Amino acid sequence: MPADLHLHTTTSDGSLTPRELLDKALTLGLDIIAITDHDTVDGLYAIEGYEYQGLEIIPGIEFSTDYREHEVHILGYGIDIRNKDLTTQLTHLQAERVQRTKEMIERLAELGYPIDYERVKQLAGTGTVGRVHIAQALIERGYIRTISEGFTRFLNHDAPAYVSRKKLTFSAAIELIHNAGGVAVLAHPGLINDDMIVKDIIAAGIRGLEVVHPGHNNEMEEKYYQMAQAYNLVPTGGSDSHGPKGKEQDYIGIKTIPNSWVSNLKEQMTKS
Repeated sequence: MPADLHLHTTTSDGSLTPRELLDKALTLGLDIIAITDHDTVDGLYAIEGYEYQGLEIIPGIEFSTDYREHEVHILGYGIDIRNKDLTTQLTHLQAERVQRTKEMIERLAELGYPIDYERVKQLAGTGTVGRVHIAQALIERGYIRTISEGFTRFLNHDAPAYVSRKKLTFSAAIELIHNAGGVAVLAHPGLINDDMIVKDIIAAGIRGLEVVHPGHNNEMEEKYYQMAQAYNLVPTGGSDSHGPKGKEQDYIGIKTIPNSWVSNLKEQMTKS
């Protein structure tokens, strides 16, 4: 029963619509998936009422936070997508993303690469505007060839057009997820590159650890699995797919986890 519990759609920075993602999951023979868009649950609203031949969908989300100059991502599984505190906070975060996008466009213009915000908004479609849509607009204008080039030259943290945005603290993200009936999981701990930070986040009340991820090699997966066992955390994992036109070439289903891990996660979800 293959499961991929880390997937993004066009409602954040993925390149597949929610329904396209589900169709792809069925084609690949996946049995369980989780949609974990950044700072939004709009993709989950978009698939309500549709039947997908037994494909099980776990409602999820991914929050970006900062801690000690490291970006820390917190995944939430089994959340109530209509929880009032959650929806209120997501509204604020979406507004922050819009403002940040406009500021990055201003910086690009100052660098000699003007693009139009309205066009970026069109490229985002029903999703929230973000860096991937800025990169798409840069491609249209012929300034770059690929989304990856756009991030490297302009949009990554150390690039000239990058603008930081207000984020939740990781403790606030954990609390928000748990209050919305979900299970908070630390995403791709190996990419933080500092296990002391990982242990700080565990101490803050995280209940799971993403062990399987494209950014983890076999040694890292074994290390974080053992860490999950030592701290009585649920191991999870997935492809972190952003689709075929996403900022990274991580495709749905390239990383999956066993059914026993999903069962453990569901058990935690019932305790929330």
